[in-house]
Amino acid sequence: MKAIPIGQLLVEEKVISKEQLELALIEQRTSKKRLGEVIAELGFANERDILRTLALRLGVEYIDSPLFIVELDVIRLVPENLARRYNIIPVYLRSGALTIATNDPLDFACLEDIAMITGLEIKTVLSPLSEIDRAISRVYSKKSSDDIMGNIKDEFSATYLPSAEKQDQDDVNMAERVDSAPIVKLVNSLILEAYQQNASDIHIEPEENFTRIRFRIDGDLQIHNELGREFHQLVTTRIKIISSMNIAEKRIPQDGSFQFKNDFIHVDMRVSSLPTPYGEKIVMRLLGADRSIDYNLKSLGLSGPTVELIEKAIRLPHGILLVTGPTGSGKTTTLYSMLAKLANPRKAIVTVEDPIERKFEGITQVQVNARAGLTFASGLRSILRQDPDTIMVGEIRDAETAEIAIRAAITGHFVLSTIHTNDALSTVVRLVDMGIEPFLVASSVKCVISQRLVKKLCSHCKAEKEVESSDNILLHTSYKSAFAPVGCSQCNNTGYAGRTAVFEIILIDSPLERLISEGASMEQLKAYAQSKNMRLLRDEVLDLITTGKTSIEEGIRILYSAD
Repeated sequence: MKAIPIGQLLVEEKVISKEQLELALIEQRTSKKRLGEVIAELGFANERDILRTLALRLGVEYIDSPLFIVELDVIRLVPENLARRYNIIPVYLRSGALTIATNDPLDFACLEDIAMITGLEIKTVLSPLSEIDRAISRVYSKKSSDDIMGNIKDEFSATYLPSAEKQDQDDVNMAERVDSAPIVKLVNSLILEAYQQNASDIHIEPEENFTRIRFRIDGDLQIHNELGREFHQLVTTRIKIISSMNIAEKRIPQDGSFQFKNDFIHVDMRVSSLPTPYGEKIVMRLLGADRSIDYNLKSLGLSGPTVELIEKAIRLPHGILLVTGPTGSGKTTTLYSMLAKLANPRKAIVTVEDPIERKFEGITQVQVNARAGLTFASGLRSILRQDPDTIMVGEIRDAETAEIAIRAAITGHFVLSTIHTNDALSTVVRLVDMGIEPFLVASSVKCVISQRLVKKLCSHCKAEKEVESSDNILLHTSYKSAFAPVGCSQCNNTGYAGRTAVFEIILIDSPLERLISEGASMEQLKAYAQSKNMRLLRDEVLDLITTGKTSIEEGIRILYSAD
């Protein structure tokens, strides 16, 4: 039994007590799981602490994220089924020795099998099981993508790659070709890899001699792969077919959607095509029907005071609550979290959205269909005849929708929606500019929330640096130094790891309502907010810079346009 020595090591290093080890061993006999898993599940120690201690005691390295140090050339040395059976990932080859990442350094059967198959000396580094699983899914799917492209080349180059002129004349035949297994696997593998990397969008961009594929991860586009020019039309045609788009029409932009399902995930995809000189550019957005988003206000990483303010706002019996921010700033997640909080059997909640990103039980959701005449405005009119208590409008895009929403709020409904403005207070001015009377805005709008997603600095490599005077001028600050991104294996050399939301929440009180109804300027509204010590977007972002959670560079990106 390999588990007993590990248990003894953890006791000797005082990670767990003897009593805890005995309890864990009893539980292990029942569950048949590895001892480390049992200890973590019982809450005696977390997996990372266990592995760090073992690494120190055994004289091996601990790697938190092996994915970022894997050399793809060594993946072919260990078959995927073996990697999954033993929960290991090969990471690099040095001087005839293959180093693998594992979470069980005393699994000698695994080490012997890998050594026998590869004919190499095996060394180990320790990594958490979840990170090893992520690396296996990522690198083996990339390897299979390369294999798929090779298969496509072999299968189609001789028979199925006629001239561009012939392709244009034979779209039906093209449709038959792209239903073949290699093309299907290639498109599926792109979606799976994007999902595994938590990408929000996939960009398929034709150039003169190749097709570039980029993923948007944490708000930034990153190059994922490049395909040969000959694959472009096959891939785009396959995507257009499953998105119910017209494959014969290549001269105008088109929109479509589809659901991607397999044994592990279910994700809704929104697709857009755009004609370019070298072919159609395709962008697929992953809407994440079942992604790991917990629509709960307290789980979004919000501060206690922010959660209290939002919960206070959504208790209002009527009025409008608006969330503002650029595309991709998390507005929909915030609105869905509010709906989840509001949903109960005593209330009728109806939404009109474009698109519906997540389906909720107990909430009636309506999808905008402009071709059929169902717009936000017409949908909102119909909803008002459905006896709702709470209404969510996906976006206020025009004066008609704004006017109907405001009249719904005045007549006793609670309305949630989004609008595109730079900050919370300018939302009020925008509604007036749309043609809504100031007194109607003042009496109906009860709360405006502006939000942004800010990239967090990687805790492993961030470094304190002197702040340039030009940056202080742009931010209107006087920082002498601040933390800045560096880049390391833990953050894929980006300097950042993950994002956090910052909020500006303005509750419309009586004095502010009076200022709005009198047509006050933005300067007057801001002066009042500052006199009441309301926390603005600027305060939240500067706090993150001061505490070393984000960089001056990110601060400028958020505030330079909003301040």
